[in-house]
Amino acid sequence: MSQLDDWSGKIALSCQELNTLETLWVFGYGSLMWKQGFPFTETKPCYVKGFKRRFWQASTDHRGTPEYPGRVVTLVPDEKCITWGCAFKVKDEHKEAVIKYLDIREKGGYSQTVAPAYDKDGKQVAKVLLYVGTSDNKAYVHEPSDEETAEIISKAEGPSGRNVDYLLKLVHAMEINKIYDEDPHVKELMKLVQGKVKEGLSTHENRLAEPGATLFENSSEACD
Repeated sequence: MSQLDDWSGKIALSCQELNTLETLWVFGYGSLMWKQGFPFTETKPCYVKGFKRRFWQASTDHRGTPEYPGRVVTLVPDEKCITWGCAFKVKDEHKEAVIKYLDIREKGGYSQTVAPAYDKDGKQVAKVLLYVGTSDNKAYVHEPSDEETAEIISKAEGPSGRNVDYLLKLVHAMEINKIYDEDPHVKELMKLVQGKVKEGLSTHENRLAEPGATLFENSSEACD
């Protein structure tokens, strides 16, 4: 078993600042945007400062295998950037269980982080819990080219499904929350992956070849 594959019995690294939060808001910028897996009472599109979203985290336990790791998103520090996502408010009675669930879910190289999140008007929504795959974790991929990343996304598949579906669902969640145009990296990867997998896509999936089209017929997975 490779070192990259060995996540068994692991959980995400903890952050002491989490204990200072009076109310738990969880910030999703990847799969949490469409598949939360925990109860919440309120959600808001918002952004965090000082990070850029990148498909620089290798995935052997969700969207790839140890033999062919997929690529999922993490946040990379960059003072000039902001990253849009959705924040989910959790009831106090569910706080402990939700953190425990997320710590296991995000065990593949991610660490707890606390940061302020802001709405479209620049007003602080709350301090939020987010999970970041930092550059010192063993699954971090150091500055790959978009072309290389797109090639992997177009081919990888793991226990949670095809890597390309992860990208498609992320794009869909960003579109319905009207934040897709805020992320040129995701848009560029989408363009590259479309070119690589278009011939293998079903008629339904090929709707994505049209500007502004989405994978799903309805918006039931929206964050709003």
